[in-house]
Amino acid sequence: MLPLARPHPAAQPLVNATSPSFLVMNPNFETILANWRLLRSLVTCCLVLAIAASCTSARSLVWRTQTSRAKANLEIQVAPAAKPGQYTLSGTADLPKGTELTVIAVRYLHLSQSPFKTVDPKPTYSILAYDTVNVEGNRWQTQLELWRVAPSGQFQEAWQLTEPDLALAVEPEAQVVFLATLAPIHDLQAIEQQLARRDRQFASRFVQTTAEGNRYLQTGQVLAVNLPTGTTTPVATRAEDINGGWGNRFLDLPDPPNTRQLEFPDQRQTNAPVAREELLY
Repeated sequence: MLPLARPHPAAQPLVNATSPSFLVMNPNFETILANWRLLRSLVTCCLVLAIAASCTSARSLVWRTQTSRAKANLEIQVAPAAKPGQYTLSGTADLPKGTELTVIAVRYLHLSQSPFKTVDPKPTYSILAYDTVNVEGNRWQTQLELWRVAPSGQFQEAWQLTEPDLALAVEPEAQVVFLATLAPIHDLQAIEQQLARRDRQFASRFVQTTAEGNRYLQTGQVLAVNLPTGTTTPVATRAEDINGGWGNRFLDLPDPPNTRQLEFPDQRQTNAPVAREELLY
């Protein structure tokens, strides 16, 4: 029997590089292919995240542009009234109905001779008049009387009435500052939330902060106001004009009258036993 002839090596079929048998037979290539797929997935995720972030930034920019709120009104107008020394204050305010505003007139005073040795003394001020007014239909109005009547009948401002007692030489400014204030006792945050629902907000120039950190609203107007002139009929001094109604506290008050009638016999004689209340110990 003749032996079977072996086929020539060149005649053996070649293994395709892409065939499963090749992948099994080449573990290094399988690792490289897995790493490539992982890298491709990471690159795809990064691109998706970058596109999403850019879209989010653009959307937030559009949102900020669309939600820019209109400015809420807080205005004051000051005009002289028909009566000398009287001024009419009015204005608008985007505040809830019934909100109470405080209006005030202030004149600043510069000390000509300061009792303290300072290089640049700060000016003091005098409150000429003030009042409270309620906001009705986003509007408010009131009147302030800046002139007062001295005991001599001369028209003066509040600081002029007390200037002789204080013994201070001051130089008043030619202008008076009129202010409309929403006191810090009101919840400004709640008011701002109500305005935000209507896409409105107060400008930063209207929002003030106290030394304690409380926020409040304030607007004002400066107007040139001359000092009082002329005289009128003198008025009697009222009790509230003396020390704010407290009177001269340095004076001793008289003792109130004693309405009880006590007996003081010349000779007190009795044979009654001593009562417990009569004993000192």
